[in-house]
Amino acid sequence: MKNTFFIVAMLFYSASAAAETEINFNLINLNATAATEVANDKVSSVIQVMLNGTDPAKLGQQVNQRSNQLLAKIKDFDAVKSQTTGYQTRPMYKDSQIVSWQVSQQIRLDSHDFNQMSELLGEIQSLGTVQSMEFSLSDELIESTQNDLMQQAISKFRNKASLIQQQFDEPGYRLVNMSVNTSGYAPVHRMESSMMMSADMSSKSAPVALEAGSNKVSVDVHGQIQLISDTTTLTD
Repeated sequence: MKNTFFIVAMLFYSASAAAETEINFNLINLNATAATEVANDKVSSVIQVMLNGTDPAKLGQQVNQRSNQLLAKIKDFDAVKSQTTGYQTRPMYKDSQIVSWQVSQQIRLDSHDFNQMSELLGEIQSLGTVQSMEFSLSDELIESTQNDLMQQAISKFRNKASLIQQQFDEPGYRLVNMSVNTSGYAPVHRMESSMMMSADMSSKSAPVALEAGSNKVSVDVHGQIQLISDTTTLTD
């Protein structure tokens, strides 16, 4: 019984060693990249309603009233989505004593329609202040772009592999391993403080000029091939 186990173990070791030897020669590492600039298709903005005074309860009522007016105005723009965030009441101190209060409410706006967002921001300037604005790529656009780039990168990888195989005058190659990595990206064109709209401006003005910019999206393919000298080992 022991002899049988020993023979089986030796056969398994021999097969493993043969497989390892077979794959540990004529190995070449390759990489290929496909990239493109994509116009941002999403705009996001944070609007803040903020008031200062000595009566926090009254301030809260006034902030809520303005926020409701702002939300009602937003409903006229069906391509703009809104979400209330960050309601805050803060005491303001002087010489360790509370001298006034500050109450604020933030509303986040998101849209793929730049024209509607531009017009909306122009109409709500009397109700709040634009705290930030950023442009980005939507998840759907990122996924579709990465899928297209993945095909391009893999095609480039295969072309490189075929070129190397031909240059070494070998009949073929096989893929040993491959990894696909996608690039990072970040929202761009955040609004500067000098461009922020103030609640002291007129109740309605011209649409705000928006310039979306673009983001670079890339896909990197890394892999290893093995050049095959014996045509009998080629697989489909």
